[in-house]
Amino acid sequence: MKIIYFIIPLVMLLSAWAFAGQLKDDVPQKEITDYNYVISTQTVGSKYKFTDESMLVETARQIKDMGSNLLKFSMHPRYCTENYGLPENKEITSLTKLAQLEPSVKEVLNMDFKYYHIWVYGFSQYLPEPPGKKNDTTQIKFIGGYEECYANALYDELYELTTYMLKEFNNSGKVFYLGNWEGDWHLRWHYDRTKPADEATLAGIEKWFKIRQKAIDDAKRDTEYENVEIYHYMEVNLIQRGIDLGDKVLTNTVLKEVNPDYVSYSTYDVTNPPKTEEELNTKLKKALDYIESYLPEKEGLPEGKRVWIGEYGNPFISHGEDKQDERAKWVIKAGLEWESPFILFWEMYNNEIKKETGEQVGYWMIDDENKKQKIWHTHNQFYKESQRFVEKYYKKHNEAPSFTAFKEAALNFKSLK
Repeated sequence: MKIIYFIIPLVMLLSAWAFAGQLKDDVPQKEITDYNYVISTQTVGSKYKFTDESMLVETARQIKDMGSNLLKFSMHPRYCTENYGLPENKEITSLTKLAQLEPSVKEVLNMDFKYYHIWVYGFSQYLPEPPGKKNDTTQIKFIGGYEECYANALYDELYELTTYMLKEFNNSGKVFYLGNWEGDWHLRWHYDRTKPADEATLAGIEKWFKIRQKAIDDAKRDTEYENVEIYHYMEVNLIQRGIDLGDKVLTNTVLKEVNPDYVSYSTYDVTNPPKTEEELNTKLKKALDYIESYLPEKEGLPEGKRVWIGEYGNPFISHGEDKQDERAKWVIKAGLEWESPFILFWEMYNNEIKKETGEQVGYWMIDDENKKQKIWHTHNQFYKESQRFVEKYYKKHNEAPSFTAFKEAALNFKSLK
C-alpha cells in the first residue's frame, strides 16, 4: 500500500510538469494575432486600385496581408463619393445602416482585425456637396455654435451605432476606437491657421465632442456585452501653434473639458519640418507631452498612455522612397520611446494628386504601379520580428510581454535600423 501511495503523487507531479511544459511550448495563437504591435496604416480616398474588389476591401486586404491586425478607415456619408467610391444606396441614412447595408463596410468590419480606428461622421449632420466638390461645412454643424436639433440627432445616431456594434461583435475580441479627422481644421474650417479661433465655434465643437463621448458611454452603460470594446477619441493636429504661440487650439481649450477616452495626434506640424532625427524626436515628444498635460485622468480604461500618433508620413514626390522610409523610422522610434499605443502611417495607397500635373503625390506604401515601397517592407519585417519576440517571450514567461518589454525589444529590431 505504501508503494501505491508513493506512485500516485509521483504520477500527479509528472503530469503537472508535462502540462506546464505544454503551456510554454504551445503558445496560444491569439496571444500572437491579438497583440498590439503599435504600428500600422490606414485607407481613405485612394486614387487607384488593382482588383475587381472595392477600394475599401482591396486596401483592407493589403493592410492585413502586410501583417497588421489594425485597420483605420472612415464611416461617413462620403462613402459613395470621395472616400471609397462605393455604390450609393438611398436606404443608407445613418451610420448603423451604413454598417448593416453597405457590403464593403460590412465585410471589412468582419475581417480578422483586432483593432479598428474609424472616423465616424453622422448622416444626420450632413448636407450633400456639389458634385465633384468637397466642403467640410456640409458635415460640421457647430460653426458659430451647435444647435440642439443637430446635437440630439448626433447623440441618437452614435448611440444607435455603438449599441449595434456591441451586439453585432459581442464576444469577438475586437476593439473599436470611434473618432474624427484632424479636429483643429474643423475648428478653423477656413483652413487659415493664422486666424484666431472663433469663440462661438469653440463652444460648438466642445459640445460636439461631448455629445460623441456621451453617446458612446451611454450605449455601453445600457447594453449587455462582453469581450468587445468601443472607445471614443478626439484627433487634434495644430499643436505647434499652441506650444510656440499660445494660440487657442483644441488641446489647450477643449480637450480638458471633454476628457475623451483617447487622443489621436495628426503630427505633420512637428514631423515634417525637422531635417534631422534628433530634432524630430525632440519636437514630437514635446508635442505628445503637451497633449498629455491637458488630458485629465480617467477611470475604467486599460493601463498605458492615452495619446497616440494617428497620422504621419512624407510624400514620395518630395522625398523619394529611401527618405520616406528613413523618416518613417524616425517617427516610429520616437513614438515607441514615448510609449504611444499606436503609430499610424498615412497611408496604404496614395490619396493626393497634383492638380497642375496630375502626378501622384505619393503618400503610399504601395504605389500606383502596384510596387511595394520600402516603407511597406519595413512594416512587414517589423511584424515578423514582433511576432517572433512575442512567441519567444510567451514560451519563456508563460504570458504576453508588457508594452514596456515589447518597446525595448522593438527599438532594437533590424527593421528599424
